[in-house]
This record gives sequence, C-alpha cells and structure tokens, in this order.
Amino acid sequence: MPLEPSYSHIYVENGAADYPFAKSLLEKFKRAKVINIHDYKEVFNRPKQDFDLQKQSPKLILAVKKDKFLYDGSRFVQDSNNINFFYNALSLNCPYDCSYCYLQGMYSSANQVCFVNLEDFFSATEQAIEVRRDQSQPLYLCISYDTDLLGFESIAPYCRKWIEFCRGRAGELLIEIRTKSANFSALADLPADPSVVLAWSLSPQEVCHRHERKTPSLKSRLHAMSQAIQAGWQVRLCIDPILPIDNWDACYRELVDIIFMEIKPEALLDAHLGVFRMSTDFFSNARKRRPAQELFYRPWKRERGTITHPEAEREALTNYVKTLLAKRLPEEKIRIW
Repeated sequence: MPLEPSYSHIYVENGAADYPFAKSLLEKFKRAKVINIHDYKEVFNRPKQDFDLQKQSPKLILAVKKDKFLYDGSRFVQDSNNINFFYNALSLNCPYDCSYCYLQGMYSSANQVCFVNLEDFFSATEQAIEVRRDQSQPLYLCISYDTDLLGFESIAPYCRKWIEFCRGRAGELLIEIRTKSANFSALADLPADPSVVLAWSLSPQEVCHRHERKTPSLKSRLHAMSQAIQAGWQVRLCIDPILPIDNWDACYRELVDIIFMEIKPEALLDAHLGVFRMSTDFFSNARKRRPAQELFYRPWKRERGTITHPEAEREALTNYVKTLLAKRLPEEKIRIW
C-alpha cells in the first residue's frame, strides 16, 4: 500500500492556530487533514511509534512552546569559544534522515513539530542579551541545532524571521544557522547581516549517499554556499562528523580539493571539524529503533556518557582533515570538537 505524501495530516495543538506563523503554514497545506489536539506531546511522545515508517511520510504538528525558550550550550556542539553560548528548539526533528543523527534516539516520533509562538522566543532572547555573562561578546545562539531550518525554510520560514529579528543587533547577538541544505535561494532576497553566520555541513559524496539520506548532493550544497558568500554572508565550513568509511583518507582529501575549487579560502569565516558522538542513552534507543543502521555496529567507545571513536581513531580522523585544511586556511581558523 503506497504511503501518503509528507504532511498530508497536520495536528494542531489548542491555541496554536491563532498565531500568524501557524496560519501561514496551514495556508500552504490546504488539502491536508487538520486534526485538533490538546497537547502536542500526546501525539509526538506516544509509545510504540514506527520511526522508520514515519520518516518516509512525516506529519506536521503545530504547537505552542510553553517554556525553555533557550538552553545552555551543549557539550556535543562547538561553541566558538563564546561563554554566552545558547541554543533553542524552534522545531523538533529534521527533514533529513542522517544515519548518525542523535534525533533518532532522542525522539520516539519522526513527525515534525513546529513551535509557532515566535515572539516568545524573541522576547526570551532579548532578555538573555541583556543579562549575558560576558558583555564584551555577543550572545551566541544556535537556532538550527536540533533540526535543519534552512532545509525546511520553504515550508516554515524560521530563518527569515530570525534574520529579520537580528537586524541592528550586531555586537550583541550572533546567530548560527547550520545546514546541509542547498536552499540559499529562500534567503537570497535578504541583505547579508553581520549578526548571522550560515554554516554548511559538507561530507564526501560517498558519505552523502550512504549516511545522509534525503540531503542534497555535495555539489548542490557547495553551490548554495558559494552563492551565500557572493551575496556577502558570513559562511562557516563544517566537516562534521568525519566518518571512517572505506578509503576515508582519499575521500576526505578529494572533499577538501572539491571545496576549494569552488570556494576561495579567504572567503570563509572559519572551519569546524568533528567526529561521531552521541549520548549513550540516545545511541541505545536509536539502535533498538533502527537495527539495520550499519553505523551502529562499529567498535565504538563509551566515554563519559558518550558513544564515540576510540581516541587513536578520533585523533587520526581529525588531525588528517585538519592538515588538509591547514594548507588553505590559517590554523587559528580551524576548530576541532
């Protein structure tokens, strides 16, 4: 039996439909079946869901975030050496389906939750700016940490709303939008803003094919990245996670060569490198839910509540790619998780 198209059903939490952001989303899916619910968690958190099946045909859940509009920075993500580091959760889950993603162990559902009360997020951010610990540095806010907002921008224009919120806040706010998307065209009409960093995660095409399902190709991402640079945006290069696939050294050498055939090194803000890491609980959940994922059966190491590479392998991966980048970029522009 064929699956229904993505977002064929939209669950709407009580009160959510009154928000302008929700109205704009519902307007885009006039043929969708709208189901009213009391609380998004009764759908999103229910037990015994089939994550794999839902990933093939996800539904949309519109909800109102009640609290925790900002979270202190996680040890699982780079913080750019800024102690004012926070992230938020504007949307739960991701339109892509990467085999190394912790979300498949974090959530029992693959459906997409969109929080629609943006003004509450903005107000919380303004308050955090005022009381940030180091007033000499801006509040550093990652808005696309638990999802890929630019990849979802054509449906829910979070990036545009946040870029508009950033106007005139240079020096007090810096937001990072991390993405594997090729969808820069969704922002191309906006002038570049010094309060925004667009951070592209790039992988060898073999990794894209095997481990980054539903994502655009390396070539498409690079083209979008180049467009953003030409338009004057601050652009960060992210090679994360570096995966030890067959002939990984040759694959990553080719990746770096391809990147700098398209991008001038001096045009990059910086580069961030990282390796596979996932909390032990999320890893255990993900392997139970998706036992066919080959990545889960490598000889990983448990380290301080984290599943990651043995130290020697971790150093080999990151040092090799850092050496490749250091031929093009100053070492102070290369950060390793």
